[in-house]
Amino acid sequence: MSRAGRITRRALMVGAAALAGGVAFGTWAVRRPDANPLKDGLAEGEATFNPWVIVGPERITLITPHADLGQGATSMQALLIAEEMDLGMDGFETAFGPPSPAYWNRALSDESAPFRSTDRSLMAETVRDVMSGAIKMLGVQVTGGSSSVPDSWEKLRVAGAVARETLKEAAAKEAGVARADLSTEAGAVILPGGERRPYTALAARAAVMEPVTDVALKAPSEWRLIGTPMQRLDIVAKSTGTQEYGIDVTLPGMVHAAVRLSPTRAGLASYDASAAEAMPGVTHVLEIGGGLAVVANNSWTAMKAAHAVTCEWEAAPYPAEQEGHWAALSEAFTEDLLDKEWRHDGDVEAAPDGAETIEAEYRAPYVAHQPLEPLNATALMEDGTLKIWAAHQMPRFLQDVAAEAADVSAEDVIFHNVAAGGSFGHRLEFENIRAVAEIAAQVPGTPVKLTFSREEDFALDFPRQIAMARARGAIRDGRIDVLDVQIAAP
Repeated sequence: MSRAGRITRRALMVGAAALAGGVAFGTWAVRRPDANPLKDGLAEGEATFNPWVIVGPERITLITPHADLGQGATSMQALLIAEEMDLGMDGFETAFGPPSPAYWNRALSDESAPFRSTDRSLMAETVRDVMSGAIKMLGVQVTGGSSSVPDSWEKLRVAGAVARETLKEAAAKEAGVARADLSTEAGAVILPGGERRPYTALAARAAVMEPVTDVALKAPSEWRLIGTPMQRLDIVAKSTGTQEYGIDVTLPGMVHAAVRLSPTRAGLASYDASAAEAMPGVTHVLEIGGGLAVVANNSWTAMKAAHAVTCEWEAAPYPAEQEGHWAALSEAFTEDLLDKEWRHDGDVEAAPDGAETIEAEYRAPYVAHQPLEPLNATALMEDGTLKIWAAHQMPRFLQDVAAEAADVSAEDVIFHNVAAGGSFGHRLEFENIRAVAEIAAQVPGTPVKLTFSREEDFALDFPRQIAMARARGAIRDGRIDVLDVQIAAP
């Protein structure tokens, strides 16, 4: 068996842990339906059939919980629901919805398992199944890893079909006919005689009914939206400058904050904030985890004041110069530390006579995320409740991080997700959330908008890690006979 086909020690350990942990979940716990988080916030006459659809007397709202980072996730999710509900792309509103375990990402198991995506062996598939159960039990609501479409593809179409059939059942009861005799079109149920009953007119009756869950999805030949050219829902807003991002959030009485955090990921040894405190418009210089925050009457003043603070930082726990990082990777090419060996097609040492041995080393540097919209978040601590407005890819983890930073319970963190001006993975991290929660806790009753300067955004980023690969080969008659490729990463 070639080394490329072997199960690595790391894969075996993760797989075994997943299997052992999966036993504790139980079949029913994994398969039981998720609670609908939309039920508690319904207005008079509104109906919800699942965590993705609300129909009221005035409007239809489709919940699109995957964060929209500019990749079109909102349009994609809405389209899948609208396809099965027989809605036009202009026949509804969208909302991100509340953080909820109901929005767990079913596609994450492929990303989480320590196997190549093309590996469909029994071990790989078993680990994926068990990890999928763990992800559901933990309510892992995540946007990332190009998983939004795989996660949404079936479940959102089912959500739309459930809404469609339940609304048909409501119309059938009103009209005294069989549901099988009804059809739907453009946001309305069509009765046998041709009468149209809009979904919105059926909401009150549907609200007191149990959803119809035994539904069939449309055949591809019946699709009206999927696979057809169309304009994304946000194109007009983005083209006219009316799209609201996190950095556009404005609340009455809001103040602005900027941060000065440790560029070494170490502690703050000492600081002198006298120059910043003397600047007009500055109201607070606050100590927060990892450094300082300045609160002022506008973001530019807050950023200038933060830059004016003299800070002495503790030494970094990693090499100060880049060459030290490359040296650490170079030393990692050992049996115990080697991260991956994707190719091992032969034995270079046993190359045939006359073959030329070649060696190469490849380096990939650190790369910052660099989204167009700098990190930001707005928060308000009031009566023991922390409200946060930001763009983020992991809403439920955000609640835990913010709760710890502000010393409240996760249940007392209310998160409003908004559109992001880019991410590339940066909004999977929490440095802005942790900071704004700490700041808001120190100025209760006052809304605070935190905006990272570009300098802080880059310095505090979690860059793509550096990596080093080495390849050895033997060339004979102009072609590579054997190849050995190793990859090391921190």
